Amino acid sequence: MSRIKTKHSGRIERAGGLKALSHAKWVWDRAYKSACKHDEIPEESKFVVFSDDNPFRQFVDIAALQYFDMLAQYRAGGYIGLQIG
Repeated sequence: MSRIKTKHSGRIERAGGLKALSHAKWVWDRAYKSACKHDEIPEESKFVVFSDDNPFRQFVDIAALQYFDMLAQYRAGGYIGLQIG
C-alpha cells in the first residue's frame, strides 16, 4: 500500500471556521433586527414572538439553525462543513 504525500501540516486550522461562524452570526443578527423592526419589537428583548405576517420570520429561523449547527461543528474541532462518510 502506497502513502499519499500532501503538503498539509496535519494541524486543525480554526481561523477559517471562526470567520465562517462570525459571518453566520452576523446574518442571524441582521435577520433578527429586521424582524424586530417589522413588528416594532425592541431588539434587546429577551423573548420575542414574531407575527405570522412578518416576512423576516423564516429567515431568522433558518439563520439561527445554521448558526447553531456551525457552532457545534466548530466546537467539535474547528472544521465547518466537513463531511466524513
